[in-house]
Amino acid sequence: MLGSRRELRLDAAVLGEAVISGGIDAYIFDMDDLLIRSANTWRKAERALFAAIGESWTPEIAIRYKGMNALDVAATVHRLLSPSLPLADCQRIMRESLLESFAGQIDAMPGAVDLVRHLHRRRPIAVASGSPLEAIRTALSQLDILNCFDQVISSESVARGKPHPDVFLAAARALGAGPANCLVFEDSLIGVQAAVAAGMRVACVPSGPFDEIRRLTPYVFTTLAEVMAEGSLMP
Repeated sequence: MLGSRRELRLDAAVLGEAVISGGIDAYIFDMDDLLIRSANTWRKAERALFAAIGESWTPEIAIRYKGMNALDVAATVHRLLSPSLPLADCQRIMRESLLESFAGQIDAMPGAVDLVRHLHRRRPIAVASGSPLEAIRTALSQLDILNCFDQVISSESVARGKPHPDVFLAAARALGAGPANCLVFEDSLIGVQAAVAAGMRVACVPSGPFDEIRRLTPYVFTTLAEVMAEGSLMP
């Protein structure tokens, strides 16, 4: 349970004061399970990888890589389970299966489209996601918001994926904004860790362990629709 709505609305008010007083030059969005409903999309690819190595998918293992890119997911699984299949083959299977999964219907998370369309008219915005670039573009095109983003960056294009800060720092550079003046929207613990490591403020709609996320940021919402309704983040 994420906590009462009253607690979340108080967080929103605090966040509004923090971002307005500190100044925000750019917004950076994660994509999976934040802008789009993609848990099942990733799950299909993960199950394909587990089947290829003769193992069964479990939530206990999945929580170890939630928020990572496809290559790092495969590397984490390979490290934890030590299959006979080479790492390169595991990464290929995971990535190819993920791209196949993204070919299906893409659904937006509550409030995502409205928030993106609102903010892109006010500040530069970027997506910094662990999904492959082809998948990001496919998903955002389906939602008709691809043209709202000034930059679209996959963590496959940087040296280290989340929880390292590389993809968020790359997004800030591409937008011409200093890290301290960026606000990141995330859902996963690994993503929040990456944003904090980048020196950025982060608002979270948790899809992962709430208590651990709350220790890293007090700025927690139930949905992006709540962000829109609250109005705290609007410049």
